[in-house]
Amino acid sequence: MSSHSSPANGRDPAGYRADKPLDTWPETPSYWQFVPVGDYQVPALPARGAMSEAWTQFKRALRRIDDESLQPARKEAELRALSEVRLSHLVPPVDPNDPADALDGALYDWMIGRDNRPVRFVVGQPHGCYPQLLPFWARRHGARLIDPPDPETVLEGDLGVLDRFEADRAGNASLWVIPDLAHWYLRHPEGLRLVRALLARAETGELGYGLIGCDSWAWAYLGHLWPMPHHDALTVQGFDGSRLTRLLFHQIQRQPHRRVHFRNAANGQDILAVPSNGNGNGVTAHPELQRLAAHCRGNPGTALTYWRESLRTEPDDGGVTAVDGEQRNDDIFDEEDVWVTNQLHEPMLPNETGEDVALVLHALLLHNGLATHWLVELLPLARDVSLAILLRLTRAGLVTRRGDRYIVTALGYQGVRSLLQRRDYLTDSF
Repeated sequence: MSSHSSPANGRDPAGYRADKPLDTWPETPSYWQFVPVGDYQVPALPARGAMSEAWTQFKRALRRIDDESLQPARKEAELRALSEVRLSHLVPPVDPNDPADALDGALYDWMIGRDNRPVRFVVGQPHGCYPQLLPFWARRHGARLIDPPDPETVLEGDLGVLDRFEADRAGNASLWVIPDLAHWYLRHPEGLRLVRALLARAETGELGYGLIGCDSWAWAYLGHLWPMPHHDALTVQGFDGSRLTRLLFHQIQRQPHRRVHFRNAANGQDILAVPSNGNGNGVTAHPELQRLAAHCRGNPGTALTYWRESLRTEPDDGGVTAVDGEQRNDDIFDEEDVWVTNQLHEPMLPNETGEDVALVLHALLLHNGLATHWLVELLPLARDVSLAILLRLTRAGLVTRRGDRYIVTALGYQGVRSLLQRRDYLTDSF
């Protein structure tokens, strides 16, 4: 165990939370919860059936016409996409304060020094919240963000990059954060030395106290190379229909005296109304949101992407209807209809997808994205073949660029994961 002592405010150089009693922390929304990786629960379906059947039911449900609907259905072809400005109000980016508060609670004993483990791990799924969360959490606590080395350094196995941890320990702030461990290795005979050294020194306390974020696919891969502390790692508990409903409810940027109804475009039924007659905690999850949560396997990031892409409006006046009344009061609302369409162009992989395509997709997931040069370097494929596959996947909406790296898209992720699982590739455990 490391002899390195923790700072006066526990392991919180900024003194933001760790020196405060737990009961004085702000209340964390109940839908954000960090649990051990082994306790992650994939959301259950609202009815029996395989996952693929449930997703088919979800789409069929949107097509059904219900004679008892309070509002008429809309012809989906006549609906139009919402503006980016309106979408940014209906489905804004997740506020990192809420998951950061939940992470504070999960790490409370460690942050105040009751837990002597030198390093803790946070594992997240692709398109989840953790890559953005950990830099935010580091700033909140005055911790040092450790940027990943460039791929050339990783391939060289240059352990000199670990010296920056020693330099940090010489200062007042000893807490450090690595946002994404997936960018500290390459699946190559020469690309694993650095990550092994990093993990060995971190877990023995040689690098001081730190928090390491890791993509779920990299976590699965590294578990075959190193005794990863699976029982100690934390992850966001899966978003079932209830959690997803509360997240959507609280995401919307409210406007005074306006109620937004999210309605099934096929039958006019309400899926969600905001505000409702409460704060969202008592809102029952609509079966369609339960199925969406199950299809996304509890991943809030991919679920929000599906939801955002499915929203439509009418081509006339924006769908806002003033409620009749002689005098405006707190109980009177303008009603806005936002339609949830079934006509999503979810990117699909053809059944005859070859192994070369599977290799490309698997490499992108194991590394949480790769630049073109390194994708070619790591795969046993000719350069032209790799580039042609990458181009086809990009045109199909299965792959996109994020910075200088290609990644699997949020809408394409579930189909890609299913393909790789069917073909017995290593997948994550979520």
